[in-house]
Amino acid sequence: MLVLSMAPSEQEAMLALQSGARGYAHALLAPNLLQQAALVTANQGVWVPAELLNRVLGATYKGLGGAERVSQELLSELTERERAVAMAVAEGVSNKEVARRLNITERTVKAHLGAVFRKTGVRDRMQLLLKLAVQDERIV
Repeated sequence: MLVLSMAPSEQEAMLALQSGARGYAHALLAPNLLQQAALVTANQGVWVPAELLNRVLGATYKGLGGAERVSQELLSELTERERAVAMAVAEGVSNKEVARRLNITERTVKAHLGAVFRKTGVRDRMQLLLKLAVQDERIV
Protein backbone atom coordinates (compact mmCIF):
# COMPACT_ATOMS: atom_id res chain seq x y z
CA MET A 1 0.00 0.00 0.00
CA LEU A 2 1.21 3.48 -0.92
CA VAL A 3 -0.03 6.31 1.30
CA LEU A 4 -0.33 9.75 -0.29
CA SER A 5 -0.65 12.94 1.71
CA MET A 6 -1.44 16.53 0.79
CA ALA A 7 0.57 17.71 3.81
CA PRO A 8 3.31 15.12 4.32
CA SER A 9 5.04 14.98 7.66
CA GLU A 10 7.68 12.75 9.16
CA GLN A 11 5.33 11.72 11.97
CA GLU A 12 2.57 10.74 9.54
CA ALA A 13 5.04 8.87 7.35
CA MET A 14 6.40 6.86 10.26
CA LEU A 15 2.87 6.04 11.41
CA ALA A 16 1.93 4.89 7.89
CA LEU A 17 5.02 2.69 7.62
CA GLN A 18 4.52 1.24 11.10
CA SER A 19 0.92 0.46 10.13
CA GLY A 20 2.04 -1.62 7.17
CA ALA A 21 2.26 0.84 4.29
CA ARG A 22 5.06 0.09 1.82
CA GLY A 23 5.35 3.69 0.73
CA TYR A 24 4.60 7.27 1.62
CA ALA A 25 4.68 10.27 -0.68
CA HIS A 26 3.24 13.70 -1.37
CA ALA A 27 -0.07 13.45 -3.21
CA LEU A 28 1.19 15.99 -5.78
CA LEU A 29 4.26 13.94 -6.67
CA ALA A 30 5.25 14.23 -10.33
CA PRO A 31 3.32 11.65 -12.39
CA ASN A 32 6.43 9.70 -13.43
CA LEU A 33 7.58 9.47 -9.79
CA LEU A 34 4.09 8.46 -8.68
CA GLN A 35 4.21 5.62 -11.24
CA GLN A 36 7.62 4.56 -9.90
CA ALA A 37 6.35 4.66 -6.32
CA ALA A 38 3.33 2.53 -7.26
CA LEU A 39 5.53 0.03 -9.10
CA VAL A 40 8.06 -0.21 -6.26
CA THR A 41 5.42 -0.73 -3.58
CA ALA A 42 3.44 -3.19 -5.74
CA ASN A 43 6.61 -5.28 -5.94
CA GLN A 44 7.12 -5.25 -2.16
CA GLY A 45 9.66 -2.43 -2.25
CA VAL A 46 9.66 0.60 0.03
CA TRP A 47 9.16 4.15 -1.23
CA VAL A 48 9.77 7.10 1.08
CA PRO A 49 10.88 10.69 0.53
CA ALA A 50 14.66 11.11 0.52
CA GLU A 51 14.59 13.21 3.68
CA LEU A 52 12.82 10.39 5.54
CA LEU A 53 15.09 7.59 4.34
CA ASN A 54 17.82 8.19 6.92
CA ARG A 55 15.29 8.08 9.76
CA VAL A 56 13.83 4.84 8.42
CA LEU A 57 17.33 3.36 8.13
CA GLY A 58 18.21 4.34 11.69
CA ALA A 59 14.98 2.85 13.06
CA THR A 60 15.52 -0.34 11.07
CA TYR A 61 19.10 -0.62 12.29
CA LYS A 62 17.98 -0.31 15.90
CA GLY A 63 15.14 -2.77 15.31
CA LEU A 64 17.57 -5.35 13.97
CA GLY A 65 19.78 -5.11 17.04
CA GLY A 66 22.09 -2.23 16.16
CA ALA A 67 25.83 -2.44 16.71
CA GLU A 68 25.50 -5.66 18.73
CA ARG A 69 24.38 -7.52 15.61
CA VAL A 70 26.81 -6.08 13.07
CA SER A 71 28.65 -8.56 10.91
CA GLN A 72 32.28 -8.31 12.00
CA GLU A 73 33.28 -10.52 9.07
CA LEU A 74 31.80 -8.03 6.62
CA LEU A 75 33.40 -5.07 8.42
CA SER A 76 36.80 -6.76 8.29
CA GLU A 77 36.73 -6.39 4.49
CA LEU A 78 36.60 -2.58 4.79
CA THR A 79 39.23 0.01 5.60
CA GLU A 80 38.94 1.82 8.93
CA ARG A 81 37.41 4.90 7.27
CA GLU A 82 35.01 2.80 5.18
CA ARG A 83 33.87 1.05 8.38
CA ALA A 84 33.23 4.40 10.06
CA VAL A 85 31.20 5.60 7.06
CA ALA A 86 29.27 2.32 6.79
CA MET A 87 28.37 2.28 10.48
CA ALA A 88 27.24 5.92 10.42
CA VAL A 89 25.07 5.28 7.36
CA ALA A 90 23.56 2.21 9.04
CA GLU A 91 22.66 4.41 12.01
CA GLY A 92 20.73 6.69 9.65
CA VAL A 93 23.23 9.55 9.50
CA SER A 94 23.23 11.72 6.35
CA ASN A 95 26.35 12.13 4.22
CA LYS A 96 26.62 15.72 5.44
CA GLU A 97 26.61 14.63 9.09
CA VAL A 98 29.08 11.79 8.40
CA ALA A 99 31.40 14.36 6.84
CA ARG A 100 31.12 16.55 9.93
CA ARG A 101 31.70 13.63 12.31
CA LEU A 102 34.75 12.38 10.46
CA ASN A 103 36.08 15.81 9.49
CA ILE A 104 36.06 15.00 5.77
CA THR A 105 34.15 16.36 2.77
CA GLU A 106 30.80 15.02 1.58
CA ARG A 107 32.53 14.06 -1.66
CA THR A 108 34.95 11.89 0.32
CA VAL A 109 32.02 10.32 2.19
CA LYS A 110 30.43 9.47 -1.17
CA ALA A 111 33.69 7.96 -2.39
CA HIS A 112 34.02 5.80 0.74
CA LEU A 113 30.37 4.80 0.50
CA GLY A 114 30.85 3.80 -3.15
CA ALA A 115 33.79 1.61 -2.13
CA VAL A 116 31.71 0.08 0.67
CA PHE A 117 28.90 -0.71 -1.78
CA ARG A 118 31.33 -2.37 -4.21
CA LYS A 119 33.11 -4.41 -1.53
CA THR A 120 29.89 -5.59 0.11
CA GLY A 121 28.01 -6.20 -3.14
CA VAL A 122 25.09 -3.91 -2.33
CA ARG A 123 23.50 -1.14 -4.36
CA ASP A 124 21.99 1.14 -1.74
CA ARG A 125 21.89 2.14 1.93
CA MET A 126 19.04 -0.19 2.86
CA GLN A 127 20.83 -3.22 1.44
CA LEU A 128 23.99 -2.18 3.27
CA LEU A 129 22.10 -1.85 6.53
CA LEU A 130 20.52 -5.27 6.15
CA LYS A 131 23.79 -6.91 5.18
CA LEU A 132 25.57 -5.31 8.13
CA ALA A 133 22.87 -5.90 10.73
CA VAL A 134 21.62 -9.37 9.90
CA GLN A 135 24.03 -12.11 10.88
CA ASP A 136 21.50 -14.80 11.70
CA GLU A 137 20.56 -16.51 8.43
CA ARG A 138 17.18 -17.47 9.88
CA ILE A 139 16.20 -13.78 9.82
CA VAL A 140 17.00 -13.21 6.13
